[in-house]
Amino acid sequence: MQGTTTADDEPAQPVADAHLELLVRLVEAQSGASMALSLTTPGGIVSGRLVGSAVWAERWREAVREAVRAEDHADQLIQLPHIVQDAMPETDAAGLHDFVHLVDVTFLSAPGPPTTPLWRGRVRDISGWSLGAPR
Repeated sequence: MQGTTTADDEPAQPVADAHLELLVRLVEAQSGASMALSLTTPGGIVSGRLVGSAVWAERWREAVREAVRAEDHADQLIQLPHIVQDAMPETDAAGLHDFVHLVDVTFLSAPGPPTTPLWRGRVRDISGWSLGAPR
């Protein structure tokens, strides 16, 4: 989302990035679809594979299983993304996605570069994006 629009008596509303919304819809519509994407956010540049929320939720399950191993009560934590998906709509009242989901993520603005298996960010916090990953 970039910029805002205002009316005299209405609060500022984010302006949708139609291209990014289309990419999110494409990966949501095709089971297992993904594409390399780099995002500019207030925290820095994040690069990874854009995936649908169901793919991200499954990867969450795998990551939690790996992190907690045989810990008690891990089942509740493993199921968290599915519980959220069942309780909340994927899109807002205008039919636009609120979140972007990445897997196999690299944070390009941090020293290192550090990586993580999953990232979830608000669409309205993305100020720019590009297809592909840095080389």
